[in-house]
Amino acid sequence: MHYYTNKNDRLSNAGFTLIELIIVIIIMGVMAVGIAGFIKLSTQTYLNVTERDELLANARFSVERLNREVRNALPNSMRTTNNATTNCLEFVPIITSTVYTQLAVAPDPVANTMAVIPFKTSDNVDYNCNDCGDLVMVYPLNNGDVYQVHSDNVGKAFEIESYPATDSSEIELKQTAAFTEDSPTNRAYIINSPVSYCLNGSTLTRYAGYGFSVAQLLPPLLGSNSLMAENVDFTNSSFTVVAASLQRNAVVQIKLNFTRDGEQVVFDNAIHINNIP
Repeated sequence: MHYYTNKNDRLSNAGFTLIELIIVIIIMGVMAVGIAGFIKLSTQTYLNVTERDELLANARFSVERLNREVRNALPNSMRTTNNATTNCLEFVPIITSTVYTQLAVAPDPVANTMAVIPFKTSDNVDYNCNDCGDLVMVYPLNNGDVYQVHSDNVGKAFEIESYPATDSSEIELKQTAAFTEDSPTNRAYIINSPVSYCLNGSTLTRYAGYGFSVAQLLPPLLGSNSLMAENVDFTNSSFTVVAASLQRNAVVQIKLNFTRDGEQVVFDNAIHINNIP
């Protein structure tokens, strides 16, 4: 048993005073505010990095897909149109190509076949068409050649009836026709339908599966569409086609500005079209 010898001994073992408790509470409050601020800053930094990564990933996917398709576009098929809320880049993807050895060229008599060197698709499998809707095009020099009416008996593109027809060196056409002119390299391209990438406000949308039109559609109303990217700054994004010249092939300049919650990612690049008529 403990005995206090005097009053001062009892007071010295009584515990914390009120002032001491207040000081401790103030110190703990200051520490809590500092820790909370640190946690908030760390959380906000993490959210900002996550949003930037998501924005960058989505932007890279759409831009890479667009770049790959444009590089494989039919020569002189690229064209653009725009208004206050929509900006579209249109082109025709190449399914495959071959070299022809015999072709009916105006004013020669029309024919419903053309002789070609046997060819494969880009997947290295034999090309085959039986009323598949594909067209064969020879020597497109401008947009008018590409998007013209393909049902005339004189032109640069005609629908394929079948391949192989009687053998793998002959393409059978749906109609008797004569091509407008020869290709200097005897090259023939197999195509199907156009594709459009359109900036619609804050979105980038891909349109496919629609028909050819002399006047570019803004955007295409038929076919299918796929959302490629969101958070696009329409005002600071654009498509520009620089036509081919004697010194170089055509170039497509693409500028896409992606913004989200103050974060910004800009893709500004030029795509060189390797294919020639």
